Amino acid sequence: MRAWLEREAPPGDDISLPDGSGTIVFGRSPRSTYVIDDRLLSQQHCEVAFSNGFWRVRDLGTTTGTRINGSPITSSRALFPGDRIQFGDVVLRYCSDAPTEEPETLDAIIRAPDDATAWLVYADHLQERGDPLGERIARAHAGQRIEHMTWLASLWDSFVAGEIEIDWHFGFIRRATLRTAAGRMQPNWREQLATLLNLRIGKFVRAITIDLPRLQGLTLLHLPEELVKAQQYLAALPALPTSLERVSLGYHVAQPAGGDIEVSSELMLRVPRLRGTTVYQRANAVRLRVVNVSPGVKLSGIEGSRVLTGGTRLRRGERGTLFLEAAPGIPFLADGNPCYFSFNQGRAQLYCGRMRGEVRVNNRIDSLFELMPDDVIDVQGAARFRLELVP
Repeated sequence: MRAWLEREAPPGDDISLPDGSGTIVFGRSPRSTYVIDDRLLSQQHCEVAFSNGFWRVRDLGTTTGTRINGSPITSSRALFPGDRIQFGDVVLRYCSDAPTEEPETLDAIIRAPDDATAWLVYADHLQERGDPLGERIARAHAGQRIEHMTWLASLWDSFVAGEIEIDWHFGFIRRATLRTAAGRMQPNWREQLATLLNLRIGKFVRAITIDLPRLQGLTLLHLPEELVKAQQYLAALPALPTSLERVSLGYHVAQPAGGDIEVSSELMLRVPRLRGTTVYQRANAVRLRVVNVSPGVKLSGIEGSRVLTGGTRLRRGERGTLFLEAAPGIPFLADGNPCYFSFNQGRAQLYCGRMRGEVRVNNRIDSLFELMPDDVIDVQGAARFRLELVP
């Protein structure tokens, strides 16, 4: 597979990359592979090197930095066809002559996304081309560990911070949730989503959940207008996958609940699978459903699920008590260690207080969680619950 860097600015001849090996250094120093007279560049500014099946870019500790597709890089980043490398006044576009993927193979996965055979055929096709994505699929199918930082590229920091949560399927993104993260500024969810859907591992996304009210700080008064705008944006995305089965833009708990908001006709035209689905849910309550309980653990106040309404505050001794006792009798919810649910503008929250670290939501640790449907709450590693909406 031949790869090269196309010079977009300033114009010039293409830069050929050696076949599967080598390192190229850009900078002002005569010791650089390519010497560039640009006062914004360091003596040795950045390098492009082949490693583990990828051509990767690394900034060499410069003051002006190196960017990929407009985003600054802080570590080595893999290159994919079409990526633009920017440093100083230089813009290089990464290209390769890898053959295009077979549409029949991709269609087979979209038709039957849980069929391992279709995925393994796709993996074989990619591995024959020397494409590391094929190995990723094969390793995921075999239950082996796979790394995500390379493939998430500029979204890695948002993924680590909890702004983007991902369910994986054969090494690809099956479901993506975009939400706020404690201690961080509200992210640009539009930019995050567009980037995610353009990733190679984002082409078979089946569900997108966006906590629109919290991400945009919306009141109920302005919500209808913003739901329309959000769907218009989604419908206009060039990379919106036809595999999409579900889009959720938030929820609200109230009594009476009112009706759900269905997906727009514009969005249905782009993705016919979304016909008849809803993008915003209005519920009477939420409930905790027991996912699993470790041996020797006793649950009090729960029988399969516990319904939480807008007035529910869960502590020992109060009506609606919900607490967990491990073998030594340590409670989950108790007067000494308050950990309770409440509602803010119709959306569920979980306060952990001094139980921080012992209660996790989707494996994240925090003092306050803004909850979404399908969030998994883990208590002391002894019991797990899933948050569900009650129509």
